[in-house]
Amino acid sequence: MRLRYQCPRCEAPQSQEISAPAGEIRCTGCDWTQSLGPDELGDSAPSHCLICGNSDLWRQKDFPQSVGLTMVAAGATLSSIAWWYHRPVWALSILMAFAAIDLLLYAFMPDVLVCYRCRSRHSSDADLSEHPTFDHETAERYRQEQLRLEEAANAQQS
Repeated sequence: MRLRYQCPRCEAPQSQEISAPAGEIRCTGCDWTQSLGPDELGDSAPSHCLICGNSDLWRQKDFPQSVGLTMVAAGATLSSIAWWYHRPVWALSILMAFAAIDLLLYAFMPDVLVCYRCRSRHSSDADLSEHPTFDHETAERYRQEQLRLEEAANAQQS
């Protein structure tokens, strides 16, 4: 299983390949470690976050959003240029080509599980289709939780 996360202690981005006999997650920037039980690393998808223990995970495609936004911007720009030169067939062809590329990427990119609380990403070879996709209500609940924790921490410092 591949795990990408932000260290809870030093907040450094980490990427780590975890196998069953490893037994722990270790930050390379500080001495933070997280022990894993023998049942947490199996052939199945994780049932909870390996970093914070949260059971709310959502499924998404493992594709960089910046690349997707760049593709959308390139498609819009190129089709607008073709439209400016009064080439509507070219403009629509460019848009259709980018849509076809997007469809192929969606079909072949693997899924990844993301934790609502700490945003760690769990990549697994197991079938992740039983996990739900993003839910705005759950995300808002965790966002509000984070705001309350920050507010309480600020109140203690004052």
